[in-house]
Amino acid sequence: MAFTGLIGQDRALAALDSALSRGALHHAYLFAGPAGVGKATAARLLAQAGNCLAERDRPCGECLACRKVARGTHPDVIALAEERVMAKAGRWEPRGGRAPSKDIVVDQVRDLVDHRLAMKRVEGRHRFVLVDPADAMNPQAQNALLKTLEEPPDGTTLVLVASRPDALLPTIRSRCARLAFSPIPDALVAERLVALGRTQDDARLVAALACGSLGRALALDAAALASRERSVAAAAALDPDDASGWIAYAREAGKDREAARETCELLRIWLRDILAVQAAGPDTPLALGDLSDATRGAALALEPPEVLRRVELARDAIAALRQNAAPTLALERMLIGWFHGDRQ
Repeated sequence: MAFTGLIGQDRALAALDSALSRGALHHAYLFAGPAGVGKATAARLLAQAGNCLAERDRPCGECLACRKVARGTHPDVIALAEERVMAKAGRWEPRGGRAPSKDIVVDQVRDLVDHRLAMKRVEGRHRFVLVDPADAMNPQAQNALLKTLEEPPDGTTLVLVASRPDALLPTIRSRCARLAFSPIPDALVAERLVALGRTQDDARLVAALACGSLGRALALDAAALASRERSVAAAAALDPDDASGWIAYAREAGKDREAARETCELLRIWLRDILAVQAAGPDTPLALGDLSDATRGAALALEPPEVLRRVELARDAIAALRQNAAPTLALERMLIGWFHGDRQ
């Protein structure tokens, strides 16, 4: 199989592997799914497999073509990214001397369509255009790409990589074969982390916190994770009748949006540990082993329906934070629901 380096995406990768083996690649793909689950890696591997010089087991990862694709220097594999990213890499110069945009802009797409795709392939068997992130294209850029998506040059495949596919115009989505990339199961993420040197307990916790994203799991800093665990321990010790205490906690934990989201994720995991103790007994393995005393105490003090209610409130806080809610207010709302929801 061409995509052996990826995990948890068997259905999408089987479709690509089949198309490669039959020589029947679609002219345009939309790789859609959460961040950090392997979409961009799959796009690169597809470009390598389509141009690999090996006789079999493509991509080999070692031939000149594979190495050029990996370095981003293959002349027949064209990358299109945000204008500011391209400008920083020295691959694009914004027109009119203006500052680079956070978007993929119409000038970039016109340059791709009118110049780069108008030329013949240089050395590869197949040309690929990798647009990542495709949801960074503004509406003008998307409209400029429509005709090419419908009728690309011979021997050319466009791959649009998007974590927010609904940000793309319906006319863009309808012209692509959509492949769904799903969140990666926690067990597979943990297995990969252990293979990279993390302990079993650490890997299990990081995998749970990463919510199916290997990219997020790899980026989680050990010191930051320890800080979040201390924050969970502080939340577990809050007095339900001391409003000033949990308001102060929300203010402290809500100074940073991403830190607040990770804290809520860990609180959700801690609550899941409580349910595990209630269902399987005090000796059941815990994701947050350092909080075992607090977990077992909460398992005795709270009824399972109450724990489940708090899980839902933590999920609501996570969703609100993803929608740019004020971190302190999101945490305050969650804690009000935890401690006084039965009095509303």
